[in-house]
Amino acid sequence: MRSVVEEVIVTDPLGIHARPAAALAVAVGRSGARVTLRCGAKSASGGSVVALLSLGAARGSRVTAEIEGDDDAIAAVSAALHEALCPANAG
Repeated sequence: MRSVVEEVIVTDPLGIHARPAAALAVAVGRSGARVTLRCGAKSASGGSVVALLSLGAARGSRVTAEIEGDDDAIAAVSAALHEALCPANAG
């Protein structure tokens, strides 16, 4: 098991809202990785929709993700993180 830290800027115009939070939480659950997201002074478990929503991350917010797991789990969570918070059609 290894640990990585990724930092993303939220580009979704609505910030972290229910749909991306749910997608990310499902991906984290399926991966088996342990994930903590931080935004400012707040932190949240990546597997909890309610916790992710409580971050209050708006568009332009910097979110740091600490991901612990095997290589496949880390790759899956990283992809889900970027897809949920930085959608290609944002803007």
